[in-house]
Amino acid sequence: MKVKAFYGIIGIGLLALLFVVGCTKNPIFYSQPNTIRTDGWENTGSVNASFVTSERSLPSSISTGTPTFNVTYIATASNVDSLSWQFPGGTPATSTLVQQIVQYNGYGTFDVGLKAFNTEDRDVRYYNDYVRSFYKDDWSFSPDSWTITGTTGIDDFVPYVNSNGETVPSWIFVPHTIKNVAECTKTFSGFPDNKLSLEFEYRLKKTEKLYVATTYTESSTTATNALGVSETNTFTLTSFGNTVAYVAADATPEPTLFTSPAEYPGIRRLVLKYNGIALWAVSSMTEGRFVRVKLLLPSLSNFNLNFIKGESTVNDLGVIEYPFETEIRNLSLKLEEDE
Repeated sequence: MKVKAFYGIIGIGLLALLFVVGCTKNPIFYSQPNTIRTDGWENTGSVNASFVTSERSLPSSISTGTPTFNVTYIATASNVDSLSWQFPGGTPATSTLVQQIVQYNGYGTFDVGLKAFNTEDRDVRYYNDYVRSFYKDDWSFSPDSWTITGTTGIDDFVPYVNSNGETVPSWIFVPHTIKNVAECTKTFSGFPDNKLSLEFEYRLKKTEKLYVATTYTESSTTATNALGVSETNTFTLTSFGNTVAYVAADATPEPTLFTSPAEYPGIRRLVLKYNGIALWAVSSMTEGRFVRVKLLLPSLSNFNLNFIKGESTVNDLGVIEYPFETEIRNLSLKLEEDE
C-alpha cells in the first residue's frame, strides 16, 4: 500500500469550491494561501482525501484574547471505507465522522489533517495554518470597549455611514470641525505575548472649505452732509458669536466661507500609543487614500491602545485654520506567521 502525503487544496474543482466557501466573509487582512502547485502529484489509488469547511478566516471583536469559534468540516472523499481527522488545538482533537463540528478557543492558526482509507489505498492531507482566527475591532464605544479621555466628547468619534445611510462596521472618523484633542483608549488582555502584530488603515483628508455661521446686527449713523442735510446710514454688522459654529454651505443666514491654506504645517495629527508610549505617529495628509499600517507589538499579553487626533490650530478669529478629517478602519490583531 502506497502512502501519498500532499499539502494544499485538492483538485481544481475542489479548489474552486473551497475558495467560495472559505471566503464568504472576505477576510480583511489574511490572504489566502499561495496558489497550490499540482505538478508531481501522484494519486494512483481510488481514494481522494478531500473536504469542504464552513469557515477558514474567523474574525472576532472580543478583546480578551479568548474567543470561541466553531468550524464544520465535511469529508468529500470517494470510495472510502474509513476516515481519520486530526484537529490540533481543537475540540475534539480527532474524529472518524464524515461531518464534524470543531471548537477552537483563542486567536491564532490551527492545522487540519485528514486520512482516507479503503482496501486499495490510503491518502493523507495535512494543511498547516488552515484555520486562522484574529481580532477585528468593531469600533464601538462602551465601558468594555473604546472609551474617551481628556477633552474628547463622545460625539467626536463618528461611525462611518455609506451613501445608503448604513453604518459600515469597523470604520470610525473624527470630523474636520473637531477643534480639541480627540483621544480614545481600549484595554486588551490575555493575548499571545509574542509575535503579535497590529494592523489598521488610516486616512487624513484635508478639507478645502469651512463655512462658519454668522449673526447679523443692524446699526445706523446719522450725519449732516455738505449741503447741510441730515442723513442716516444703515449697515449690518457681522459676527461669529462667542463659540464658532460650522454649518453647511447653504445655511441661513448665509455663512462666511473660509478657504484652507495651500500648505499644511508638518505637525503630528494622528498618534497611536501602546501603554502610554507613542508607538506610531503621522503628520501628512494621505491625498484622499487609505494607508495600511502594520506594527509588531512588544511582548506583553495585557496592554492598552490609544489613538489621539491632535488639537487643531485656529486663526485670529477662532476658526480652524487647517481642517482635516481623520479616519481609521479595519483594525486587527493577529499572530505573525512563522518564517
